[in-house]
Amino acid sequence: MSKGKWISAQGRTGRVVAARLLPGQDVIEAVLGLAEEHRIVSGRVWAMGSLARATVVYPNSMEFGEDPMSVAVFHKMEGPVELGFGYGVFGPDSDGGPVSIHFHGLIMDKDGAMRTGNLAPGSAPVLATVEMTIEEYQGLELRTVFDQEWKHKFLHPTVV
Repeated sequence: MSKGKWISAQGRTGRVVAARLLPGQDVIEAVLGLAEEHRIVSGRVWAMGSLARATVVYPNSMEFGEDPMSVAVFHKMEGPVELGFGYGVFGPDSDGGPVSIHFHGLIMDKDGAMRTGNLAPGSAPVLATVEMTIEEYQGLELRTVFDQEWKHKFLHPTVV
């Protein structure tokens, strides 16, 4: 019996993949590529390093409506920028679609201004290096499920 408002599943961590991303590699594309290469279906990722540029995305309203992207702010940060901390989770689409990722980054520009939010796919190529670790989930998956209230897909923990 649940005493709160949440969706949960219990599992454990499995294999760990460590990688150094080379210049020009997009961070989000790397996570998905490494997960595919190592056959990791669902897991979490940590990263830090330098980027040529980055775009962070965050909401501009308390209500998403029919299209969550219609209230999103896309804040472009020209490089060089630092990925001070990046953390994300990923898993399969419940409808058989591609793997989904939810990755947040704390980005600092050359003047010391910082932004945080979802890192936009394709917006964050490595400048010199990004070090990354990916931990596999075992016994659970984070599957994208359409949420009727928010009219958006979110990653839901599911026992497998």
